[in-house]
Amino acid sequence: MAKAPEHRTPWDGIIVTDEDVCMGKVRIAGTRLYLDHLLGLIEGGYGLDDILADYPQLTRAQLQAMLGFTRDLVAAKRNRLKGEHHHG
Repeated sequence: MAKAPEHRTPWDGIIVTDEDVCMGKVRIAGTRLYLDHLLGLIEGGYGLDDILADYPQLTRAQLQAMLGFTRDLVAAKRNRLKGEHHHG
């Protein structure tokens, strides 16, 4: 029986979590930069270019993967919320 194709996302291998690294926080692979920290910078007014200047080890592709990952989390939460309204 053939194995089902693995569903891959643009952030596979870029956005990671490992219980043995950084207490399992979601982070950029190969770094100790947590997504919640980077998103907090954006919330505080930083642009991607500002983050790239402050963290030269990051790439634009990594930051774009972070934003895509976050967008999909929001979409998943929205879908769960829609489901909750139908059960009331």
